[in-house]
Amino acid sequence: MRSKTACMAGGVGLLLFGTVFAHAQAPSGDYRSFKPDGPGPHPAVVFVSGCSGFAPAFAPAVYERSAERLRGQGYQVVFADYLGRWNLKSCAGASITHADAAKELVAATTWMKAQPSIDPSRITALGWSYGGGAVLVALDRYTPEQLGFSRAVVYYPDCRSVRPWKTAMPVLMLLGGEDDVAPGKPCEASAKKSAAADGVRIVWYPGAYHAFDVPELPAKTRGPVGTIGYHPQAAAAAQEEVQRFLNASR
Repeated sequence: MRSKTACMAGGVGLLLFGTVFAHAQAPSGDYRSFKPDGPGPHPAVVFVSGCSGFAPAFAPAVYERSAERLRGQGYQVVFADYLGRWNLKSCAGASITHADAAKELVAATTWMKAQPSIDPSRITALGWSYGGGAVLVALDRYTPEQLGFSRAVVYYPDCRSVRPWKTAMPVLMLLGGEDDVAPGKPCEASAKKSAAADGVRIVWYPGAYHAFDVPELPAKTRGPVGTIGYHPQAAAAAQEEVQRFLNASR
């Protein structure tokens, strides 16, 4: 079981005060999906949220906005709601672990591979903070066949549970140079010792704090577990990195 502080550190912003809320669980196999026009099969991206889930109160549309942008580019986006599956709205103070979230990610990609609108050979995992850590943990715990995705992007991942992973695949790691909520050095160290480390692209953004891509946040604010804030230059540069990374697989 992770400690309350450790779980809180995996969040994407201000709503990390340690309260766990009840949340309606989606029926088995029922995933929120953003489907582009046309029958497909489409390349797909599976989102794995930070500790505050897919609708954090300080930025309730942040994930929807990203999903709609990718949908407009021809990607089908699916939300792997690891919190909802556990009847939670936050990982703060809860017993859910990165391994638990990784398991829910794999369950989502298993569902995705069976959908006629999705190309099973072109699924990318995209995780933020606690969800980013879950993506990297999945690379260590599952085989490529089990994972269901063939590329991964992680924004400022919480790497407390991350070990050098065995599964070799292209990984894009986007790290804030001033992140004191989920410091990037442990992530970098694990990546350099992982299988096919030369396939991991690590990009540091000097001056950027945790949640640097969330425009609803001020430039800098002190939360209960560290500093967070929006950095427009880092956010734009990171978005361009993600676009290039995704386009390489099309």
